[in-house]
Amino acid sequence: MRLRISILAAIVAAVAAAIIIAASGNETVARAKQQDFIVAGSDGYGTQECLARRSDCGRIVADAWCEAKGFKAASAYRQLDRDEITGSAGTSQGKPVESFLISCRN
Repeated sequence: MRLRISILAAIVAAVAAAIIIAASGNETVARAKQQDFIVAGSDGYGTQECLARRSDCGRIVADAWCEAKGFKAASAYRQLDRDEITGSAGTSQGKPVESFLISCRN
């Protein structure tokens, strides 16, 4: 009887381990290789100052944004033209808020 219980426990443990291993592999497959984010310049993180100038600090801000979202780095970043976005970005003291596109990659 004890042998039967220990064999059953070993089988249950092996099946549980196989399910966990299979499920953890699907997470990396499901993750997008690249994703684009639209960031309002008024988000309070200093994106507007750095991204608008396309300077070294722009690359640092874009990379940090992507890393915070779980990606390795930014593949590109740029300021969006006003006709590329809807009015949903809002306004700041009557003028439209500048928005930026950050493309992140794994």
